[in-house]
Amino acid sequence: MYRHWLKINIRYRRLIFLLATTVLLVATAVIGFMYFEELSFFNALWMTIVSIMTIGYGDIYPTTEEGRWFALILVPLGAGIVTYGLGMGASYFIEQHLSEKVWVKRMEKQISNLSEHIVICGFGRVAQQVYKQLRDDEEDVPLIVIHDNEEDLKEALEPHVLRIIGDPTDKETLRKARVDHAQALITALSSDADNVFITLTAKSLNEDITIAARAEKDGSEDILTKAGATSVINPSIIGGRELAMSIIKPTGTVYINDLIRSEEKEFMVGEIDLNQDESIIGSTIDDADLRKEFDITLVAILRKGELISNPDLDEQLQAGDKLIVIGNQEKIEAFTINKNKGYKPQ
Repeated sequence: MYRHWLKINIRYRRLIFLLATTVLLVATAVIGFMYFEELSFFNALWMTIVSIMTIGYGDIYPTTEEGRWFALILVPLGAGIVTYGLGMGASYFIEQHLSEKVWVKRMEKQISNLSEHIVICGFGRVAQQVYKQLRDDEEDVPLIVIHDNEEDLKEALEPHVLRIIGDPTDKETLRKARVDHAQALITALSSDADNVFITLTAKSLNEDITIAARAEKDGSEDILTKAGATSVINPSIIGGRELAMSIIKPTGTVYINDLIRSEEKEFMVGEIDLNQDESIIGSTIDDADLRKEFDITLVAILRKGELISNPDLDEQLQAGDKLIVIGNQEKIEAFTINKNKGYKPQ
């Protein structure tokens, strides 16, 4: 990034130098021809331009000895500046073209080796929020964005982020994104029909892929679920509920939103899988005392497809359980690490 900025800065300074030198040379030449040849401003400017550009129409030319000596100095200087400007322009064009081709080739190579990545289809307002959340929370998971407008991606994505310019509903485009090797796909287009089609296509390429789909109409949730979407989110419904709750219970709603949206990640929802060989298996929630030991709160257990909300303290933890916890990100990560290192409840 620094090298890129440095190149831009150097090129900018060269351009400023070229423009300033050109203006100074033209101004000096116009004044010189007006003085030595007693020409009007326009005729002096005309003679200056045809001299610098080495055109030589022959309609106006120096007639005095002083004017000819002045032209002898002006023409080489003007030709040098013009040559330098053309060279800089050609260099910029070639460098830009080559660097872009190298960047595209490098990105295509990275995409061809992708696996266990997340695919984002579309890049509207909802998808941009999806990208920001994944970028902040899943830093180690490769992301690839599919969108049909290259300018949108240039403005919103960092240069290193993988992207494919194309139609996300096209099967070949999804193949290029290696959906068959991806762990998850998020389809966030504004059209429910497009999201259904993408879901069906992705499932045909990868039966095990996890798909989160956006829905706009009330009846689309069931259709997307039947098409293979793992989860379906309706931003309009969620937004409407939040607006209503901000009036009915403003304090609690504002508090929860502030915690969730905090960039410092003081509060987040975590999912922790319990394996067979972990020492915490068989302990009750009371014995595990996650609040005291790790400063996190257990809010639910997903067990064999059934969600146990607000479980009792005497509930025993079992292998295969997925613990839904809330708390500081570092605390959640600390528990995730320590449960694999023989953590034993008191």
